[in-house]
Amino acid sequence: MSKFQLKLNDETCEVEITRSGDALQIVRDGETAVLRLLHQEGNVLVLEQVHEDGRRQRIRAAVHRDGDKRQAWVNGRLFSYQRVRQRGRSGSAADSGSLSASIPAIVTEILVSEGDAVAAGDKLILLESMKMVIPIQSPYDGVVTAVQCAAGDSVQAGVPLIEVAETNA
Repeated sequence: MSKFQLKLNDETCEVEITRSGDALQIVRDGETAVLRLLHQEGNVLVLEQVHEDGRRQRIRAAVHRDGDKRQAWVNGRLFSYQRVRQRGRSGSAADSGSLSASIPAIVTEILVSEGDAVAAGDKLILLESMKMVIPIQSPYDGVVTAVQCAAGDSVQAGVPLIEVAETNA
């Protein structure tokens, strides 16, 4: 699970995001939404929301990014948002222990397990995108605290794949 503070229009809110396979569980103000990516073409996403009563709703979204500022058109409604910070020592994913892909990719191999000690620079996960192998490496000495993907998963940029807690030197 990763916690974020987002600025949505002019309101700051906190969300918790948990990834399981191709699904995202998003909790905001005690309300939970489960979304699954059905299709992506460029910056256009087709998502499916699974409601608690079992109903399924398709959501079409187009996103635009300019630095930390983002805009999303969701079912014809415009949202402006920005990631304020990730809870933890600082705003960067690597500093807080959450590591993710920089581009959409396929997980080809997971090289570590939860509880494994790792050194700075160790390869943790191998991804493949556009016939290139992309390693996800540990930014520091630490311990793997969570693996949030599996071999064969299709992953999007910025979605947490693995958590590493830094060990003190």
